[in-house]
This record gives sequence, C-alpha cells and structure tokens, in this order.
Amino acid sequence: MDKQNRLLPPGWCKRVAVMAAAALAGNYLLGMIPWPEFMLSGYRKAAESPEAGGYGFLLLTLLVAPAAEEGIFRFGIYGGLRKWSCLRAWQAALLSSMAFGLYHGNWIQGIYACFTGLVLAWGYESSSCHKYLMAVLMHMAANLAAVAVFGLPGHT
Repeated sequence: MDKQNRLLPPGWCKRVAVMAAAALAGNYLLGMIPWPEFMLSGYRKAAESPEAGGYGFLLLTLLVAPAAEEGIFRFGIYGGLRKWSCLRAWQAALLSSMAFGLYHGNWIQGIYACFTGLVLAWGYESSSCHKYLMAVLMHMAANLAAVAVFGLPGHT
C-alpha cells in the first residue's frame, strides 16, 4: 500500500511510544522538583479548576486538546515557520515549543509543555506523511499516559 494511502502514518507506533515515555518521565521529574510557592500556586489553580475532573476533562484531555493544540502549534506555528521562513527545523521547533509552553499559563505546565513540544515537533517533522495526525496521536498518547499513571489533576 502506498504510504500516502495509509490511515496511520508510517512509524506512528514508535513515535507514540516515545511520546508516552517522555510524558511519563517528564511528569515524574516535575514531581521531584521542589518548586517555589509562586510556581506551585498557578499549577494548583489549574489543577483545581472545575474542568479538571470527570468525563468532560477526559474528553478535553484525550481528544479536543490534542486536535486543537496540534492544529495551532505544530501544523500552524511550526509548519508555518518551516514553510514560510528561513528557520531551520530546530529553530522552528524551539519557537513553537516556547509558544506551547506559554499557552499553558503557569510555570510548571509551561516548562513541561515546552519540552513536550520539542518531542511533538520531532514527530511532526520526521513523519513522511500525515504530519498533523502524527502529532495528534503523539499528544493523545502523552495525555493518556499521564492520566493513566498519575491520575486526574486535583484527585488522589
């Protein structure tokens, strides 16, 4: 079957596994850092929001956010920078990942999202086809792994 006619991009399984492992490692490492109170307060506020629990949270986390965020940050910003600028892949990845981190609105999630964005940009860039779908699958895997292992935010 021609690679353009496949439903899933070639190499998706490897990239999804790398992203899930990166998400687990990142969450684990972030949990070990003794964050200053000014950083923890924003994170706690996000974790305690009314949206941070239940089926609505799962729908947003596992489907809506990956599709929307990858459309904006990988397809839009990263892809646009690669297509319409003289930036190299690593430069576009860094800029789009920093924007992804800022978008998350607090230091802890922002730092995590910035590093995650770099891995997502790698998946997007290294895909031979269905680049957006690859990034969405990887993002979904990261969120699923984090929720499965670390639970819902604000719940113990």
